[in-house]
Amino acid sequence: MKAYHEKRHYGSDLPISVLQLHDFSFLAHWHNDVELIYVKKGEIRVGINSENWLLKAGDLAVCSSGDIHYYDGRGLESEIILVIFNPRLIGSPSGWPGDVHLVSPVITNAEEPGGSREKLTAQAAILIERMLAEMIEKPKYYDTLLVGLLYELGGLILRFAPTEPIDPQKNRRLGSGRQAMREVLDYLEAQSFRPIPLEEAARQAHMSVYHFSRTFKSTTGMSLTAYLNRIRIDKAEELIRTTELTMLDIALECGFTNVRTFNRAFRQFRGRAPSSLR
Repeated sequence: MKAYHEKRHYGSDLPISVLQLHDFSFLAHWHNDVELIYVKKGEIRVGINSENWLLKAGDLAVCSSGDIHYYDGRGLESEIILVIFNPRLIGSPSGWPGDVHLVSPVITNAEEPGGSREKLTAQAAILIERMLAEMIEKPKYYDTLLVGLLYELGGLILRFAPTEPIDPQKNRRLGSGRQAMREVLDYLEAQSFRPIPLEEAARQAHMSVYHFSRTFKSTTGMSLTAYLNRIRIDKAEELIRTTELTMLDIALECGFTNVRTFNRAFRQFRGRAPSSLR
């Protein structure tokens, strides 16, 4: 898993993935592709940029190009379907939606029973389920069907979800702040093999320590220390599974100062000792 700038590889010439996931958690990350989240069952916490929501069955969320987003399924049960695609697939190479903003990235029918949002989520659910079936079964011309369904889904979102014209000044201001956080996530990934004090990360974002700490927590859903440890544990798990390195060597390579600290952090995030993977 890449925790910062995820460059997607689709495994085919068709730049779209449709995945069904259970009790899903994923560290804050960003990419240029669009990501649609449909909650089929249960509940899941989702953060997009500096806001977070508890999404429930029937809810839909849209992560546009460059949005920093995370999933937190801890302590919850959920079944979600993710539709991830390169916006050029529907004629929007610079990002989707191209000429408007969604007022909110989350679309829920809870506030408007029987209204346009309920119609949107109900129709979107049918389209997304069809897309998942096409992706799994891959019948003849499934790729053509997927693109058609994606166009229809995008059109429904733009028709029924509240939108507003792009405000260039507001867009520049928000874009500057998000770009600073994206660069910080890149920096943390690249430097996670060593200690990174809060002051150093704040300098990278050109923020005061206080402002950075609040912004980082609202953007990623966790503290800087927890975020760094999650990156390190993800890397450590990969090394445990794919190499013969000792636990000490893995701990040091991933940025932990000793095995004891490594074991404690691993248990915190994985619920078991790292040695149990061998």
